[in-house]
Amino acid sequence: MKLNKKKISLILISFIIFAVVIVTAFDKYEKYKNKSKKILNVETLYYSLILNRIKLKSSSYGGIDILGDKIIYLDNNSNVYSISEKKSGENNVYSVKKHSNKEIQNYKDLFLKKYSEELGEKTNILFGVKDIFIGDFFQNKKKLLLVSSLKFNQKNDCYTLSLFYSEILNEKKIELSDWTEIFSSSPCLNINLTEPKFAAASAGGRIFKYDNENILLTIGDFYSDDVHGPALSQDLSQDYGKIIKIKLSSKKGYVFSYGHRNPQGLFIDKRKNIFSSEHGPAGGDEINLIFENNNYGWPLNTFGVGYKSKIQYGEKMKNWPPDVSNNSHNKFTKPIFSWGNTFAASNLIAYENNYYEKWNNNLIVSSLATKQLARLVVNEEKKSIILKEDIKLDVRIRDIIQLNDGRIAILTDPNDGYREIIIISKNKKSNL
Repeated sequence: MKLNKKKISLILISFIIFAVVIVTAFDKYEKYKNKSKKILNVETLYYSLILNRIKLKSSSYGGIDILGDKIIYLDNNSNVYSISEKKSGENNVYSVKKHSNKEIQNYKDLFLKKYSEELGEKTNILFGVKDIFIGDFFQNKKKLLLVSSLKFNQKNDCYTLSLFYSEILNEKKIELSDWTEIFSSSPCLNINLTEPKFAAASAGGRIFKYDNENILLTIGDFYSDDVHGPALSQDLSQDYGKIIKIKLSSKKGYVFSYGHRNPQGLFIDKRKNIFSSEHGPAGGDEINLIFENNNYGWPLNTFGVGYKSKIQYGEKMKNWPPDVSNNSHNKFTKPIFSWGNTFAASNLIAYENNYYEKWNNNLIVSSLATKQLARLVVNEEKKSIILKEDIKLDVRIRDIIQLNDGRIAILTDPNDGYREIIIISKNKKSNL
């Protein structure tokens, strides 16, 4: 009888273990299935949207822009891709082509060889292309592809944020000239400048055309903020935490505005308003209206507080130690909008088209952490934000552009080795 009880107990235990395994496996499958679901339709206040998703096996960062009727994408390693669109009945068919062009001489291979073991996975992710911009420049309207990228100086064992350009020789075939370096930030940075080391997640690097001869380039503080390292954003002898105006012909730049943390977005609208989206500390993401010679306060002013930091200030900061305004932002130029809660602003556009007629002249800001777009209505007279609409897309958004026909394209961060370019269109049937 005892033997039978033992057998029954063993059977019950085996059954319980089997049930637990099955439930766990099912739970993991459900999570995977939910994770694999891709949103194809999104409802907003005024429009029903359709998301056409183009999958790319690629690295992080990089950027997108328009060339003719194509989207051009440069990945982190300066590989060039074009995305073409054709109609097939009622559907859009997209083709992705990789082009054979010379890589930018940023000496990433040497940096990885020296620091990959010490810095880990982030070395490859953070070192490389930050943004691209395509435009006509000079009196002869040369079509240039501008690229911002980190660059390694092997001789001095340091790195910069550098700007390169290539002339587009053939638009249809995407043939480019050799790369020319225009500008490199100063001084050259050592990986040990801050803690954590090599803080290139706060590099900025956004490019926008100022006029036919000049561009603006955002440069982040690389965590040099008086908490994680020396404060550089208020030092006008340094390029970090600044927006730099660069004359392409002379290859010379000067400080246009300063007191920035990580200005990841930059756009100049038709009225010549210069907008920048700034990735701040926790609760301190901002939209700034940029004026020449203005000081935007970082790290001495912010509405945000510090991220978790075991180094100097314990597990969680409830303030930002260098702030001199008691988080009132009273001492320097204030943002026209600040989120307060987590947002993680990346790029932005001022939407200027009648395709989304009710969005005309609105700011569309992309987010990393909250995986959404934010539509902001600007009061032009008072230069303030009077409405915000969140548009949930469930993807980390690295870049955003407006297409020639008024649709919007976004570039996502990688997920499981893949990233996407998503074309956002109106659902015509539901917007009648």
